[in-house]
Amino acid sequence: MGLARRASIRPATREAILKTAGGRLRAMVALTMLATAVGGLARTGPAHVDAQSLDAPGVWEVIGRLPLARNETASATVNGRIYIMGGYGEEPDPSTVVQVYDVTSDSWSQAAPAPLALHHSGAAVVDGKIYLVGGFTKPFGERDPVDTLFVYDPATDQWQTRASMLAPSGALAVAALDGKIFAFGGERKRPAGSNPPYAPVDDAAVYDPQTDRWEALPPLRYRRDHLSASAVNGRVYVMGGRDRPAYDLPFNEVWDPVARTWDLTAPMPTGRSGHTAAVLANHVYTFGGEGNPASPIGIYNQVEVYDPTTDEWAQLDPMPVGRHAVSAVAVGDRIFLPGGSTRQGGAVTDLIDAFIPANQ
Repeated sequence: MGLARRASIRPATREAILKTAGGRLRAMVALTMLATAVGGLARTGPAHVDAQSLDAPGVWEVIGRLPLARNETASATVNGRIYIMGGYGEEPDPSTVVQVYDVTSDSWSQAAPAPLALHHSGAAVVDGKIYLVGGFTKPFGERDPVDTLFVYDPATDQWQTRASMLAPSGALAVAALDGKIFAFGGERKRPAGSNPPYAPVDDAAVYDPQTDRWEALPPLRYRRDHLSASAVNGRVYVMGGRDRPAYDLPFNEVWDPVARTWDLTAPMPTGRSGHTAAVLANHVYTFGGEGNPASPIGIYNQVEVYDPTTDEWAQLDPMPVGRHAVSAVAVGDRIFLPGGSTRQGGAVTDLIDAFIPANQ
């Protein structure tokens, strides 16, 4: 089905946009959709600013609405289509639904349902196939981490089960590099009667689709869950995360698969967890998160970009709708962010918007 006409907002130049009739219309449509998406919640400000502010931060574009509001999904893109897998809505039970957004035709459809209802999974693409890694079954309060690995082929609309992970994990981070899939961190159940009942892990492993085998790697220096992983220039950068009660870990570790070593690089200016990240033009863009002590709704709306070449961060203008439990994928010159939650612990949204960096 078709979606409402898109509208763009350039936060740093909103006054200039409003000087024209066309600009007024675009701004009104965008702001109306954003206000509806968050249910009237106020935008949160940065907790702190440690990085350089850019003069041309980029443009946010309202794409429309997901057919089914979801958060804690796994997302991936193949041939201009975005596959939004699993997660849950206002109901607590996870879903097998796979929503598909075609960027070119601006239309929605559904793919074959996933083999297992999951949330907090990771996803990566190798050779045009989507790998769905780990995650939790059951509602979040009763979450049960799994060691499953499923592969989806968009060409045949079919799922297959592949070799199980070395250990169960949910809220982990996944990235693809050189035809292999890397999985880092996450959360695992502790023995019955433990307090707390769950704990983050420092696991690191790599999966080879050609051999259908997992290999253990040297562990992360810092155990954490609700983190992100991004592959750039032959390395994988693992950012942020939490080790409760700390929700704002800033660590940025990089795995070099050739040297088979971990190094610490420049930390996130705003340490956070429950955020999302995507790579565009060899830069890592990070969005949102939860556990913000400076926000009455616990949400981060920070947008920060990391340049692996210079090992430097820059802070951009905040998200028009800050949220956590959201996934991000890059298609063309845009980074799409479908769904998520606009308040810590709830307020699932059906908003899908996109960020266009200023240099695109």
